Amino acid sequence: MLLTLCKHGYRLLLCVSLGYAGLSLAATEVATEATTKTVRLVTEAWPPMSFEQDGVPTGFGVELVNQLQTRIGQQEKIEVLPWARAYSIAHSAPNVLLFATSISDERESHFDFIGPIATSKITLYARADDPISINQLSEVNNAGIVGVYRESVGAQLLQQQGIDALLVASFPQQSAKQLLFSRVRFWCQADLAVKHILQDIGAKESDIKPVYVLSEIHLYLAFSKGTSSDTVQRWQAELEKLKESGDFARLYQKWFGALPPPLQHQIFWHRNT
Repeated sequence: MLLTLCKHGYRLLLCVSLGYAGLSLAATEVATEATTKTVRLVTEAWPPMSFEQDGVPTGFGVELVNQLQTRIGQQEKIEVLPWARAYSIAHSAPNVLLFATSISDERESHFDFIGPIATSKITLYARADDPISINQLSEVNNAGIVGVYRESVGAQLLQQQGIDALLVASFPQQSAKQLLFSRVRFWCQADLAVKHILQDIGAKESDIKPVYVLSEIHLYLAFSKGTSSDTVQRWQAELEKLKESGDFARLYQKWFGALPPPLQHQIFWHRNT
């Protein structure tokens, strides 16, 4: 069956039970290649989700998006950019796909989301040799500076909770280095990326320790405002097929090991006007 929920002018279509198969078929029939527009693909350097290796984009999100665009009949090159620039591009023009991102109140009004494609915990980390322990977030302001990267969900969550002792960097690797060199006391990062970011700067997971979990979030593919619903539904239909086939779970295991893949099917969109 198909369950439709309304909240603050947005629609959430949630495919449950056997209903998602019907939605996949209907979306495929309606959103033909003639009505599915080519979308620009932008992401950030955030291993293992997306990054460049010898100048070639790779990572879980990159492989996933490439598989989906092949199924749709698109062959666009994925652009790996600083997050703030990628977000700005997707924020200001139609027919742009930004990945991977969480849903926030501010982003809901600017993007249509399909997924989820991953689940992660936004966590505060300290140096392993730091005796600090955090029992509640309000303690952070008095304890030291938090390293965050620009426009990240972690930075937004901290600001919303009144944490203003932030040192903003353009890349997560910069924040990790600042922690290890004691220029900040905490590093805010999604757990999915921590191991790869540390490896990238020549550090180990044993060099740091988690001290506080801010939130557990789902990550999505985000389509910019003005992208047609036919295009969004076509991508969603192909993502559902990938999950149903088992290929999505195998790709998730390749990049994230034993972490369980999010296999539910959801599509969020606003009324484009």
